Amino acid sequence: MEEQVTAQSSTAPKKKSKLKTIVLIIILIIAVVLGVLWWINYNKYITSDDANLDSYRIDVASQVSGRITKQLVVEGDTVKEGDILFEIDNSSIISRKQQAEAQYQQLLAQLEVAKINVVEARKDYEVALLAEGLSRENYNRAKAQFAGDAIPLETLQTIEESWKSSKLQVEIAQSRIQSSQASIEATKRSADAALANVATMDTDLSYYQVVAPANGIIGKRWCLAGDMINAGQTVFTLNMGSDIWVAVYLEETKFSNIYIGQETKFTLDAYDKLTFYGRIYYIGDNAASEFALVPPNNASGNYTKVTQRIPLKISIDRIEGDSKQKANMKLVSGMSAEIHIIK
Repeated sequence: MEEQVTAQSSTAPKKKSKLKTIVLIIILIIAVVLGVLWWINYNKYITSDDANLDSYRIDVASQVSGRITKQLVVEGDTVKEGDILFEIDNSSIISRKQQAEAQYQQLLAQLEVAKINVVEARKDYEVALLAEGLSRENYNRAKAQFAGDAIPLETLQTIEESWKSSKLQVEIAQSRIQSSQASIEATKRSADAALANVATMDTDLSYYQVVAPANGIIGKRWCLAGDMINAGQTVFTLNMGSDIWVAVYLEETKFSNIYIGQETKFTLDAYDKLTFYGRIYYIGDNAASEFALVPPNNASGNYTKVTQRIPLKISIDRIEGDSKQKANMKLVSGMSAEIHIIK
């Protein structure tokens, strides 16, 4: 009995030692497999998690200053080009337009009066011509009578002065016609200028209704109804969601094997069951830091080397994976991505 107990107690440590050895071998095999997979992945892909979805954004602003009276959209709304986004108080421009229209109507009335004056001036001219013709005949008759001693010199001189006066009346009538015609031209130009001013007011009035410059999604609202804004101040930021890509900031140490058209695949944190495929279609000409708010220009001499990042853009060509996620998918600018660029 003692021999059996002794045998069992001696085999137990051997079994435990053998089990530990098996576990260590399994762990070693797993580590080797993971190492091989990592090595294959490292040699096959250039990876980066410094990536996100991006799209073109438009800052929507008014061309005029004033108080916002109405906002017709909120953040997240989908808008089409030409949709009214917000309105600005236009009471002052409407008053100026009414004044311009009243001035135009007044000039039209003055134009009609000037046309009537031209008609009357032409009639006066015709009357003056007739009077001048009669005075000329009287003068010629008086000259003949004076030559025959039928009338005295004083009578001839009186008739001559009457003829000269009638000629002066003709010239005055001609001047009135020219003056009336010039008044018509001046009034026409003034009326055209007033009409152009009304058209300008109509154009200016359209600036008080700000419309969407393109199709997109309202990404951010910066002002509220009732706020006073200046011309050029951003009220909405519009994301043009129809054109979206992956923006990548790749370390310069990984940049040597990058080229236009290179195939890539990537995943989004929002959709863990989908894989996206695309190609590199843009490679930046400068490191991202070159356009930073504070460029890395160190004049003090204390230099710390920092790995620079090169901006890339990757297209979204196709999507594979879970059909349910694909059906409910909505790509939004700013979503985080992890990319794998195929070497």
